[in-house]
Amino acid sequence: MTGPTKDSNNDIAKSCTTPVDCGGASCINGKCQASTTPTNNQTQPNNQTSNNQTGETCAKRALCGSCDVSCQVGTVGPSSGTPFDIAADGSGGVVLDADGHITLEAPGTAGASHYVWIANTGQGTISKVDSRTYEEVARYLTGPHGTSNDPSRTSVNNYSDVYVGNRSGMSVTKIANGANCRDRSGDGIINTSTGANDVKPFGQDDCVLWNTPLTDGGIIRAIAAQDGSDGPVVWVGGWNGVIWKLDGETGQILVRTTAPHAPYGFALDKAGNLWIATYPNSRLARLDTNRCTDSQSCNAEPVCDDTGDTCVKQIINLPAGAYGITVDFKQRVWLGGNLMRYDPAAPPGQRIVLVNPGAFIHGIAADDKGWIYGAGYNQGMYRVEADNPNNWAIVAGTAQQSVKGIAVDLDGKAWGINYGHNNALVVQPGAGLNDGQVIHTQAGFVSPYTYSDMTGSQLRFATNRRGIFVRTFEGCAPAHFVYNEWEELHFTSDVPAGATITMRVRVANARDQLAQAEWIDVAELPSTASPVNLKAILEPLNLHRSQFIQVESQLNALSEGDVVAVPVLKSLSVRSECPPILL
Repeated sequence: MTGPTKDSNNDIAKSCTTPVDCGGASCINGKCQASTTPTNNQTQPNNQTSNNQTGETCAKRALCGSCDVSCQVGTVGPSSGTPFDIAADGSGGVVLDADGHITLEAPGTAGASHYVWIANTGQGTISKVDSRTYEEVARYLTGPHGTSNDPSRTSVNNYSDVYVGNRSGMSVTKIANGANCRDRSGDGIINTSTGANDVKPFGQDDCVLWNTPLTDGGIIRAIAAQDGSDGPVVWVGGWNGVIWKLDGETGQILVRTTAPHAPYGFALDKAGNLWIATYPNSRLARLDTNRCTDSQSCNAEPVCDDTGDTCVKQIINLPAGAYGITVDFKQRVWLGGNLMRYDPAAPPGQRIVLVNPGAFIHGIAADDKGWIYGAGYNQGMYRVEADNPNNWAIVAGTAQQSVKGIAVDLDGKAWGINYGHNNALVVQPGAGLNDGQVIHTQAGFVSPYTYSDMTGSQLRFATNRRGIFVRTFEGCAPAHFVYNEWEELHFTSDVPAGATITMRVRVANARDQLAQAEWIDVAELPSTASPVNLKAILEPLNLHRSQFIQVESQLNALSEGDVVAVPVLKSLSVRSECPPILL
């Protein structure tokens, strides 16, 4: 095709596909333009908006240095005309603030996650229940062995995905909350359960991501999700005294080590300590996940006793038996059984408070208001004042109920899982000890022997808040350009002292290949300045020329007492170089 000349009015009106067809002028909406830069407010590839017919600068000039057609920019953020979309690409734990910027979700907000994952132990399944509407939105098989899966322990990560431990099935399964479900068949449809009566065969539900057998450590008794700076992992405990660390994305075993004591339950604090409940022995154990990174480091020193606060592994003697376990937002460890509080920051000899309320407490959970909830099987649901544990009461309407498990949802309601009644009691707490009431009974479960963190509140309340925003950008159309070369990553943000935003990227030539690509670390805010030279990072790996780039921004808050430093991501842009094909 012969391109038009700029001084030919007839040629200017010609149809075009690329700027090359216009002899140097711009091609917008299929027509050659009179200027070499696009007309006012015309949308360009990768969400560019330009305005230069009157001599004003085009929008991409700030990032490109010119309005050259070979420079392409993709931008998201409220000031760009393309708002952030937290529902796409597998983001989790983040919301939009009043200005449309990315920030971390807070419990009780409109955007906060609102699902409860309840294991149907007698059926070999797990139910996903909307904690606001009380609708059971899905039910999944938790392993390949049907009712012999024997699911019980659960842990929910910051994406609201669940890891479920199959006790006698001796395996762990990860199930996606929604955004991370994978189209296995490639038919463009997520084939997944739609409710209690729609349980797909194992291996055929696109939201069941992986299953990892763990057959060399006994019955699976403990599980805890951890979303760290190196990506998501999950810790799993076997009754025969084994602890595994699995890759949260793939289920691959990263670490296998001897537990300081046979695990019965796990809970993490914000320092990275994995606290371990034992049963029936009167012991509390601890594993430092920051120092236990491989088999050698995990076993580099002997297991310490009560005085070994700086050891990798520790066993602490208790005055009574334990059972369930949680950690509150003040970093105190709470144990079921005879109901105890262990404060690792208190002086030795003053760390343990034994409550002994007259019932054996099974599951235990903490909220973010200073209350502890205990499952007193056949006695009811107990509410305990965390700062004064001897101030406790049985919640009205729960007496004589078979409460096995306890969970607090992210709106602050307490869920009591009735193993013997195949239902769950939902309690709306009040300000005072006796101000709670049962507002709903959720029926339809099958022997729900479940009492670990089933909402993600333990991870969110006890550890520093963390969330992920993911955005996929597409490069220049390959039919019209020689190549697409990723050049720079630009961003604006507000990162207060102590908070961070870490960024990593992965690239592929097809969108559906991104999930298999390796992540590459590129920035940590606030220390990294914008822009980041992507080409310098990607070219040595021969990854700089590709069609798609996915940018993950992990927002990490810092909580110190009543002070919470929360980061905000305001805009995100990628710049690429695209030499046009000359015809």
